[in-house]
Amino acid sequence: MPLRLVEQELVEADETERLYSIRFADPEGRRVDAYLREPIAAVDAAGTGAGRKVPAVVLVAGRFTGREAAKVIPGPLESVMLAVEYPQAIPVRVGVWEWIRSLPAIRRSARRMPGILRGAAYHLAERPEVDAARIGLVGVSFGVPFAAAAGNDRVFGAVALHYGGSNLASLFRANLPVENGWVRWVVGGFAGWWFREMDPGRHVAKISPTPLLLINATADDMIPHEAALRLASHALQPYRHVWLPYGHLSSTEVEVIREVADSTFRYFGFRRD
Repeated sequence: MPLRLVEQELVEADETERLYSIRFADPEGRRVDAYLREPIAAVDAAGTGAGRKVPAVVLVAGRFTGREAAKVIPGPLESVMLAVEYPQAIPVRVGVWEWIRSLPAIRRSARRMPGILRGAAYHLAERPEVDAARIGLVGVSFGVPFAAAAGNDRVFGAVALHYGGSNLASLFRANLPVENGWVRWVVGGFAGWWFREMDPGRHVAKISPTPLLLINATADDMIPHEAALRLASHALQPYRHVWLPYGHLSSTEVEVIREVADSTFRYFGFRRD
C-alpha cells in the first residue's frame, strides 16, 4: 500500500534527537498518522552526504501505545524510528458486546495494517538519510499479527516479533475482559475464527529468509506460553527465540524496554557496539 506524505511537523527536539508528527494518506485518501524520531547528527550528516546513511525501523506496538511507541524507546538512537498509529476503527478500550458489534469494521481496518507497515517502510527507503538496505520491522504485543503479515516483503532487512503468539483464539481467551468462563471461551473462539487470516502462525514462515527475532517473557500473563512456542514452531531459519524473565511488556518499564530494544538492534546489526 503506497503512502503519500501529507504533512511532517516538528513537535520535539533536543541536542541529540528530533521527533516529527507525520500524516500520510493511503491510495483511498484515508489518513494514517505516525511519529518519526531521528538522531540529529547522523541524519544530518547522511542527508548532506557527509556521513553514512542510517538504518531505520518501522514499529507497530500495543493498541494503547500506537504511534507513541516512538517516544518510549530509550535513547540515544542510532536509527530512524517510524511508529504508526492504528486506524480509529480498531478500538483502544470498548465493552465486549460493543466490540462484537464492531467486528466487521475492525476486521476491515486490521486488513489494512500490513499494507500500512509496508508503505511506511517504502517511505523510509525514499528518505535521503536512510539506508534502504537496512530497514527493520518490529511488532510488539498487539502489533505482532500485523508485523508478521507484513514481514514477507523484502523491503525489510530484518523482522522482530516480540510478546506475541499463535492461535488467536487462545490469545483472545487470555485477554477478553469477561468474568464468565464459558462466555469468554465462546467469544474468544469466535474472535479467533473471525480474525484467523491475521494469525501470526499463518505468516511467520513466509518471513524467511529474512532474519527473524522472537522475544517472549516467562511470566507473561497475556501471551500463554504455549501460544509463544506455537508461533516459534512455525518460523523458519534464520531466526532466534529469546525468553526474558519478566511479565508482559509495559510502556513504563524503561529498563526492560531498553534491554529488548538493544537486543533487537544488535540482532538487526543496527548498533555499532
